Amino acid sequence: MPSCVRMNLKYVFLVLISAMCTRVQAQIPVNSPYSRFGIGLTDIGFNARYSSMGNASIALPDLSGVNLSNPASFALFTETTFQGSVFAKSSQLLSSNAETNYLGGQVGEIAFGFKRTGSKWGFAMGITPESIVGYQFSNTSAVNDSLNAKYSYTGEGGINKVQMGFARTFILFSDSTNSRIHTLSLGSNLNFRFGSILQVDRIVFDNTSIYNSKITNRKSFSDANFTFGAHYSFPIHQRKSAGKGSRSTWFHLAGTYELENNVNPKVQDIRQSTRSVSGVELPVLTVLDTTYTNLSFVIPQRIQFGAAITHEFKKAGTLSLSASYRQQDWKSVEDFNSLIHVSNQSFHNSKNVGLGLEYIPNANGGENNYFGACTYRLGIKSAATSVGLNGNNIVQEAFTCGLQMPMRSSKTTSSLCLSAEFGTYGNATETSTKENYASFLIGFKLHPFERWFVQRKYD
Repeated sequence: MPSCVRMNLKYVFLVLISAMCTRVQAQIPVNSPYSRFGIGLTDIGFNARYSSMGNASIALPDLSGVNLSNPASFALFTETTFQGSVFAKSSQLLSSNAETNYLGGQVGEIAFGFKRTGSKWGFAMGITPESIVGYQFSNTSAVNDSLNAKYSYTGEGGINKVQMGFARTFILFSDSTNSRIHTLSLGSNLNFRFGSILQVDRIVFDNTSIYNSKITNRKSFSDANFTFGAHYSFPIHQRKSAGKGSRSTWFHLAGTYELENNVNPKVQDIRQSTRSVSGVELPVLTVLDTTYTNLSFVIPQRIQFGAAITHEFKKAGTLSLSASYRQQDWKSVEDFNSLIHVSNQSFHNSKNVGLGLEYIPNANGGENNYFGACTYRLGIKSAATSVGLNGNNIVQEAFTCGLQMPMRSSKTTSSLCLSAEFGTYGNATETSTKENYASFLIGFKLHPFERWFVQRKYD
């Protein structure tokens, strides 16, 4: 490849990073009334591979990509990788008297994984949204016989998490052919959280001689903590051909532990009287404009564990089954998180269960068997979220599916990942309101970098 083409690839790569770092600003990324509670929607997966498998990501290793959910996996991918994703969501809010449809989107994850061929060490870094807030809804009620009031609520923002970590693999046992190997990988992440949540509540009267009310609340967060992860793999069945392993069944166990994190919020509270002039909202009187610091908001410790099994068939094909479980006890830190309470809201012990299936018909593929080299995925997930209404959790149920396609034209092992999720949000005591949604991810894995960023020198 000519050196000028390699130089152009550098600029394309930089432009791509800049484009992905620019968040979609035209509209809020989601429109869910349930994102008003707590720190917003947290059970969203932005890794296209694991999102299509019910977010069962903790135990199944990714040899060609970065798995930010478990730092121990950083020692398991085989080559330097850059990956990212773009997220879109279509939602339908069903209530007793209305139906609202909405479409939005934003950048998902951006991650780099660095690995020297044959090394037992791996290093990765990335950024991904941890929570999303986005809602717009209103209702109208009569104040008296001659006056009506419209109550409107809007919110946007969320918390992002930057992760940076490393891992090492240890060989616990290996036979003479190096085909039966028990490995343990240990890793650690430094997590830095940052972000803000803007919420605006309004009361607008249908009498222009009466001032309206507007309450603006902005919460900003920033702090750091650590995550520790472990991954253990071993073969449970192998057949050999000519003294070498020809097909095998592998079992994987994994777990992570994330420390409790006080994210040191800063809260700005503005309360105003307003009036509308030719459709423009104008402030008339600022009743309160105060910024509160030295507050406490605690994100509780998080525990995850999972298992996966991978089987290679005799002729061709690989089948993997993965399951994961995540738990956070938000109830234990409820007293520290009073600043994000709203009416009838309560905190709960959140639980998330995911189950995923992955099938590759023929990993080696061939020039005439492109779809055989693709990867097909299915999954389900169920989550009792960290917040609830009237004492009951808000529950999420979803079905997922996806497809990964190799980019053969790139002459590398790069691939394009597609993921779709169809689910519902609801609450047992609020049966009059239900949210149906469909979310989509377009992700990619680009590597190896050593082929991209090499410029030949000529004497």
